[in-house]
Amino acid sequence: MKHFLSFPKSVKRKFSSSLLFPIYGLCGLLLVIGFYRLHDISAPASSVSYENVQVTDPKQQEADFEAYLNNLFQTQVTSNTLNLHYTLADPSSADISSYPVTFGEISSKKESEQLAALENMKNELHTFHPSSMSVSAQLAYDVLDDSLTRSLELAPFRYYEELLSSTGGVQSEYPILLAEYAFHSVKDIEDYLTLLSQYDTFFEQICTFEKEKAKKGLFMNETAVNNVIEQCRAFVPEDSKNSFWETTFQERLNQIKTLSKKEKQAYIKQNHELLQEHVYPAYHNMIAVLKALKKEGKNNQGLCYFKDGKKYYELLVKSTTGSDRSIPNLQEMVEKQRDKNLAALTLAASKLEQNTSSKTLPYQAPEDMLEHLKKKIKAAFPAAPQANYTVKNVNEKLQDFMAPAFYLTSPMDRFTENCIYVNPGNDYNEIELFTTLAHEGYPGHLYQTVYSYSKDLLPIRYILYHGGYTEGWATYVEILSYHYAGLDENMAEALMLNQDATLSLYATIDMGVHYDGWSLADTVDFLGAYGITTTSVISKIYQTIIENPANYLKYYIGYLEFLSLKEQAKKYYGNDYSELMFHTTILNMGSAPFYLLEKYFVKYYRAAN
Repeated sequence: MKHFLSFPKSVKRKFSSSLLFPIYGLCGLLLVIGFYRLHDISAPASSVSYENVQVTDPKQQEADFEAYLNNLFQTQVTSNTLNLHYTLADPSSADISSYPVTFGEISSKKESEQLAALENMKNELHTFHPSSMSVSAQLAYDVLDDSLTRSLELAPFRYYEELLSSTGGVQSEYPILLAEYAFHSVKDIEDYLTLLSQYDTFFEQICTFEKEKAKKGLFMNETAVNNVIEQCRAFVPEDSKNSFWETTFQERLNQIKTLSKKEKQAYIKQNHELLQEHVYPAYHNMIAVLKALKKEGKNNQGLCYFKDGKKYYELLVKSTTGSDRSIPNLQEMVEKQRDKNLAALTLAASKLEQNTSSKTLPYQAPEDMLEHLKKKIKAAFPAAPQANYTVKNVNEKLQDFMAPAFYLTSPMDRFTENCIYVNPGNDYNEIELFTTLAHEGYPGHLYQTVYSYSKDLLPIRYILYHGGYTEGWATYVEILSYHYAGLDENMAEALMLNQDATLSLYATIDMGVHYDGWSLADTVDFLGAYGITTTSVISKIYQTIIENPANYLKYYIGYLEFLSLKEQAKKYYGNDYSELMFHTTILNMGSAPFYLLEKYFVKYYRAAN
């Protein structure tokens, strides 16, 4: 059934995600929308000496370990105010009374400081002895150790990273984060305006970074530059008074009921002036710098064409996916899954009757779809705490540059309020919208986030982002959701298998381009074997993968790793296995690399029973 496969109208279709947390440091693990890593790591100002920890008192050691992690959490979360605000609505709830208001710093000097800080953190972590601690503390130790290891491995490849990706760069993600920057207090308003005053300085640091990349022969290709420039222009409105920068600010001021009319007008005036003096000039300057550098990008193909690019890609894939398998093993894993699905798809398609060709669902509104999903998942997924959500459309002027949908991560101390963005420009059909909402909402990102917060993990766990777990989970439940939609079962099965096989193509191309050095012609030949021949679509896919190495892998490899864990659990537990207990165990462990999920699965499964 090769003709059954087809790529969606939008190349970004289904690679939506949750928004936030690539702004952190610790190896760039912190990143929740195909996002960006700021590398803001500071050494924790520890008030406790861990050099002479005595394992003879396990309780005291675990208390000291938790104090160390809490100290580390406070240091990391306050190194970037956007991180802080989206992690904690009320910083005092985590004993944070004061903090610098900053986007962080991007510079060679800062990078050297951060590398030293990483090494110090790892040395300090290794003064503890996890075997004497509780299972949850052991897992936290291993997760942090893995994060620090990945950070140190990637440190020499700083200039291989790209902060201005056209499908997840600072230039497009920060405006959304700022537009949704909730005002819980007057302090939030003041912090927000301070951040706006730093926008041009921060963007200048990024421009300096891009110039340094160009000198090292690692600058993006010309097509990528043009894409980023086009996005930058979209964030400089022609009618500034009615721009989303202005209107969303005024709407959020209404959240503070104690403000007088005079105070509101003063803030509105200040916001307008800061946009004119700092934000819009930041974009104009970035456009000018990128234009000047446009011809510096010499590599129009994958990372493997850069010196040491193949090594970087291997490390990037491990960090991004959380899988410890080699690239050749991952390639084989993906190919086997695709072959199996295509064989099953042929059989499923043969069972389709003519009267099942309609895909009309009994509900069209996103909210109705989400409520339907909440009911359908009750038997196979553990109950999550009650949470509210709002579904919003992406601003019309930004639809061409934003993901098809994304979940805006809620603060850990106020997780009952959530927001999902849907991009109408993606032109969804009903099934696509339904499965996308499963990915972003229930039982995807929103559900997984609020459930995790309800488990009261050690705070550091909530800021160590693992893309393979987070996006792999959302992809796993998205695939399952075809059977929740109320379709004829044969149709649901065929669509599910088709989507699985289609996503596998992205994963194979990603590894083919960046590891094996596929050209555009190679990609055309590969997809042609599956009946996909539209050159314009293939060219966009190729360029998107060039600009976002390993990004698609966190979705599909993460998904396959969950399937692998599920198969292991079924074999191990036999008749005692259930979908409910598998999902409960996976969710109770929280986000982590897959080799650690496998290591701790039995212990957490027993606890769930």
